[in-house]
Amino acid sequence: MKLFETMQLNHGHIPRLNYHTRRLCHSCSQLGFQFSENAWYSYIEKLKQNYNDRLYRLKVEIDKDGQFTHVIQPLSSKDIFTARFKKSNSDYPQKFIINKTTERAHLTHNHETDLILLYDDSGKILEFDIGNIMIKENGNYYTPRYNKDFLRGCMRESLLKNHKLKVKDYTKDELIIKLENEEVEVYLLNSLREVAQVSIYI
Repeated sequence: MKLFETMQLNHGHIPRLNYHTRRLCHSCSQLGFQFSENAWYSYIEKLKQNYNDRLYRLKVEIDKDGQFTHVIQPLSSKDIFTARFKKSNSDYPQKFIINKTTERAHLTHNHETDLILLYDDSGKILEFDIGNIMIKENGNYYTPRYNKDFLRGCMRESLLKNHKLKVKDYTKDELIIKLENEEVEVYLLNSLREVAQVSIYI
């Protein structure tokens, strides 16, 4: 098992790098991984210098010994994603849900749609498989309350900190009704795509 961060590398700049660093450091501490902040920043700086010509998708992994590896590729454009609902596995170990690890069986799907939107036993909307959810209603933007039941994304955290996003829970049934009545719009939040519109198959 490894931990990883997926980031946008935009002409040598990584938005929200401090959020990614803080999350990775916290997860390493929780899971007993070695982590050197100096080694991390040195590794990142070399990547920024070597890939400063365009927009990239950058994935950096770290193993238990603190060794970094990465995969980098050009980021393709995509304006809208499709999604369907999927019930979360309540028996899945929490450490794999709240930390960004390579153990991602709870997020696998057959890709009939681009994304899956997870909800729990009570019907609470949680997250997409590759990011958090943002719901626009009456001119305000909302995201579910965190209760150690999903991964706190860096884009979500930055929007909350800058007071551009409010916390509010929705249930699956409530969201379906509001989608059918065109009362809400749904967006994907992640640090790679930042904000992307989502069409949910009901």
